[in-house]
Amino acid sequence: MPVAAREASVYTGMTIGEYYRSMGLKVLVMADSTSRWAQALREMSNRLEELPGQDAFPMDLSAVISNFYARAGLVKLNNGTTGSVTFLGTVSPAGGNLKEPVTESTKKAARCFYALSQSRADSKRYPAIDPLDSYSKYLEYPEVEQYLDEHIEKNWVRSVTEGKAIMQRGKEANDQINILGDDGVPVDYHERFWKSELLDAVILQQDAFDDIDANCPIERQQVMYNMVLDICRKDLDFADFEECTKFFKDLIYLFRQMNYSVWKSEQFENFASQIEAMVNSKLA
Repeated sequence: MPVAAREASVYTGMTIGEYYRSMGLKVLVMADSTSRWAQALREMSNRLEELPGQDAFPMDLSAVISNFYARAGLVKLNNGTTGSVTFLGTVSPAGGNLKEPVTESTKKAARCFYALSQSRADSKRYPAIDPLDSYSKYLEYPEVEQYLDEHIEKNWVRSVTEGKAIMQRGKEANDQINILGDDGVPVDYHERFWKSELLDAVILQQDAFDDIDANCPIERQQVMYNMVLDICRKDLDFADFEECTKFFKDLIYLFRQMNYSVWKSEQFENFASQIEAMVNSKLA
C-alpha cells in the first residue's frame, strides 16, 4: 500500500470502531501490524525532513503510539448505556528484537503483552508464548485482584507470580547445566529445571487437536495449576540427576494423560492418584 494509506489505515479502523462504540456496542479492533504503520510514520517523517529519533523513527513515536492506544477503552453514553473498544495490535520487530523502538513504545502504552517465541515454536511448545517476556499489568490493579479473589480463587495473583518465579529459576538452572554439564551442577539445579518443565508442559502447553485439552474450563485450570504448584513447593529426594530426570519425565507423562481425560472422570481421578503416590515416594 502507499505510504500515506498505511499511515492512515489504523486511524480509519479505530474511527470505525469508535462509531460502533457510540452505538453502545463492544468492538474489537485488530491491527496487523503496527510495525508497518510505524515504518510508514518513519517514511513520512523522513520526507518531511523532521528530526529523526532512534532508528530514524520520528522523535515523538512513543507519544503517537500512546495517544493511539489511549483511544481504546470503555465509555458511558448519554443514554446511560456503555460501549467499548478493545484494541489488539501486533508488533513485528525485525529479527525478533524486542528492544527496538516500536516494541518498546508499544510496551509502554499497552498494559498486556504477549511475546511469541521462535525457540518455543521450534521445540513444538504451543501456544508459543514466552512466559517470561510476556506480562499483564492489569494484575497490579486492586479491583482486578479483588475480582479474581472473589470469582476465581483467593490469592490467584500471588499464585501466578509464584509460577513465573518457578519458570525464571528453571531457566537460570538450565543455563548453568548447559554451561557446566549434567555432572557439573548439584542435583538441586536439575530439580529446579524439571519443576519449571513440569509447569510448562502441564499448564502452559495446550493440544488444540484434542477435544478435551483444546478447551479447559477455569475450575479445571485451578485444580491442575494448584497440583503442579504443590509439587513444585515440595522438597524431593533424588540420588542423582538421572533419577531426577526419569521421575519428572514420568510425572509429565501422567499429567499429560490427565489433561486428555474427561474432567472428574474415573480415568482423571486414577491419574491423580498415581501422581500423588509418585510424589509421596520421593518426599525428602
